[in-house]
Amino acid sequence: MRARKVINGIRVVGGDCRAIVSREIGFYRVRPKIATLFLTYRCDSRCKTCSRWQLPQEQLAEWELDYDGWTIIIDKLAAAGIRVVEVFGGNVLLRKELLLQVLAGLHEKGMSIHLPTNQIGLDDEVAEAMARYVDTVYVSTDGLPEQQNEIRGLDDASRNVVQAITRLTRARENQGSCARPVRLVCNCTVSRFNADVLEELADYALLMGFDEIHYEYAGEFLPEDVARTRLDGVVPDPHYIRREQTILVDQDAAAGVKEAIRTIKKKFRDRPLRVATINIDTRSEESLWSGRIPHRKCYVMRNEVTVDPAGQIVLCPFITNVGLGDLVADAFDTIWDNARHRRLRAQHDRGGMPMCATCILGVERNPGIKQSLKRVYFTRIEPVLNR
Repeated sequence: MRARKVINGIRVVGGDCRAIVSREIGFYRVRPKIATLFLTYRCDSRCKTCSRWQLPQEQLAEWELDYDGWTIIIDKLAAAGIRVVEVFGGNVLLRKELLLQVLAGLHEKGMSIHLPTNQIGLDDEVAEAMARYVDTVYVSTDGLPEQQNEIRGLDDASRNVVQAITRLTRARENQGSCARPVRLVCNCTVSRFNADVLEELADYALLMGFDEIHYEYAGEFLPEDVARTRLDGVVPDPHYIRREQTILVDQDAAAGVKEAIRTIKKKFRDRPLRVATINIDTRSEESLWSGRIPHRKCYVMRNEVTVDPAGQIVLCPFITNVGLGDLVADAFDTIWDNARHRRLRAQHDRGGMPMCATCILGVERNPGIKQSLKRVYFTRIEPVLNR
């Protein structure tokens, strides 16, 4: 039995290593398999950790694409080999009818669908569609009841979480045992506002019936770094710029976050709640309080397609005012890896995008070979060693 477990473990780690090699090959081939679709940039939360809601909401609505346009985009992405899609906002539930149509369309193409939500507007009809079509739903949960309300800037934010998980759980049960069950993730953005209740949040997630809890550290771009970044003369407009006060933990609290994560992993090792802490595990304490993320490569610009609400392929989720081409009007292959795309990637590779030094995607989606192997250690090997 022990030998079989060792052999299975070697196979799993071997599969991870093959995936790393495949990812490196994909970096140089520039052939994406993943897409992020922003159905809207509008949002009706007022989160302390995000500035998206401060954008001019009525103006944003004016240039949002209708379903006819998104049908064209979905067809082109499927033909281009996209297999995994994240449906994103703002709050995509502000475009409920479009969301229901897009989810059905992506599902028909056989794509794996991931959907983060702030829960505002998640009614029974939406829950049923998510249970039917979506692989993973990320329910934003940043604090215990009153704290959630404070962080999300809404009096009923905590109630929205309870209603969402109740509806999603019921909708999943309604799908029956033959259906592929949607994974329900309690998605926690770790910041200075909730660093002292991380263990309690895991207890809450287990009590509420989530399948997983993900601790995702907050990110913010420094205004001076953004100002020094010029892309064909354009200054980027990321949504997470440091304001009057940082949302990151201080130096003392960074050590506390690391200790809390270690405690949580031990506590929930044998409980029916998967705890994902990899994006904090792989960062140093200094990285947590400074916001700096050491990475040289950007896989997102090469391996992931980002489509804005107007149907433009943009450079990345955080550089939304630098377009590469209109995916409704033009063929995918005339946009992706075109001259402008190559020129801007080369600029990044030369260190010509200072804002990227604090990009949280540098942890979540940009680990190089060394960081990727480190992630394999934390997710596969460390749990076994600590048993």
